[in-house]
Amino acid sequence: MIQTFIENYKELGIVGIFAIMMAWYLYYQTRWQSRREDKHDKIQEEERLFYRTLVNNDLKSLHNDSVKNADLNNQSIVLLKGIGDNQNKLCKLIESVDRRINGRK
Repeated sequence: MIQTFIENYKELGIVGIFAIMMAWYLYYQTRWQSRREDKHDKIQEEERLFYRTLVNNDLKSLHNDSVKNADLNNQSIVLLKGIGDNQNKLCKLIESVDRRINGRK
């Protein structure tokens, strides 16, 4: 067996060098692929954080707008009620003036 190795040392040397080069190439490519994936993961994490913050801020502003809208609605209801009361008083006043002017009771 050793004699076979000695006789075919050129072919074995070439195959050995090729095997070492392939191992080095795979190691190198795997290391760079890992770095690329880490960089990509970091970019994706930053994008997710950006969009989460954006959505949270939009939801907060929508909530604040909703609260302001509810307050304005309450104020408008109070104003409309006051306007209705004032109109009733005005109608009674006009009716009483009309009665006095026309001599009705």
